[in-house]
Amino acid sequence: MDLERDYHVKIHANQLLNRTYYTISKNQVLNPWFITGFSDAESSFIISIYKSTNIKLKWRVSAYFSIHIHEKDLLLLELIHKTLGVGVVRKNNANTILFRVSVIEELQVIIDHFKKYPLVSAKYSDFILFEQCFNLIKQKEHLTQKGLEKILALKYNLNRGLPNELKEAFPDIVPVVRPEYKFPGISDPFWVSGFASGDSSFSVSIEKSTSKIGKRVRLIFGTRLHIRDKDLLKGIAYYLNSLYFNEVNKEINIHCNENNNTALLQIKTNSAIENKVIPEAPPAFLLRRKFF
Repeated sequence: MDLERDYHVKIHANQLLNRTYYTISKNQVLNPWFITGFSDAESSFIISIYKSTNIKLKWRVSAYFSIHIHEKDLLLLELIHKTLGVGVVRKNNANTILFRVSVIEELQVIIDHFKKYPLVSAKYSDFILFEQCFNLIKQKEHLTQKGLEKILALKYNLNRGLPNELKEAFPDIVPVVRPEYKFPGISDPFWVSGFASGDSSFSVSIEKSTSKIGKRVRLIFGTRLHIRDKDLLKGIAYYLNSLYFNEVNKEINIHCNENNNTALLQIKTNSAIENKVIPEAPPAFLLRRKFF
């Protein structure tokens, strides 16, 4: 498709309030860095261990990669599914849909993707633990007591860790140390696009001012994450700044709140919006969210 800015279409204001617009089509193949960026924002690497009377160990182990989002974004999940060529997309509940990869041969495609196009957020540490669990399952070691205990040790610091049921059933498990995370930097604009599609917001604020009408309109682009991903937000800020300036300036700021463990990247000056965010829209910001 050509750039949307090249089209001149008359749309009534009330239509803009009620319709969602994509800059992607059903026939498109997504850039792999876009998938990684979106996965940094929305995906999960999960090792599931639960009781089962049908197997010798009485504990069943399964691994899967999933993205769980609102049903309005079905097209985006279908494109991820089409581009990767593995997994299934299905309705999860009344309002959400799920992309899941659980077949061991198909999970190898997921592993290979993220080794070639690495995650940038702290989720990278989850991926490393997940990959080690995957390799044990692939070699069928999860069917042995020793292999099961290795996976439990890895799962201890994966995502939310071990549930109480597993801690009580396996009290002697020594956790594997969670891999250290260091922000590696952003090397591709499509990663920014994918991540913004998952974890950013575009809003319009109408505020009091000293102008004749007493109001001013402010466009705001923002991303709020856990404080552990503060360096990631700094990296996005530096990346956007470096597009048009040789050094970081004060137009893009990171605000940290130690009380609720959050970090906020916010861009709300007209010059930063005009010179940094909007120019990245075509082709980098292939966003599922409504754009300005």
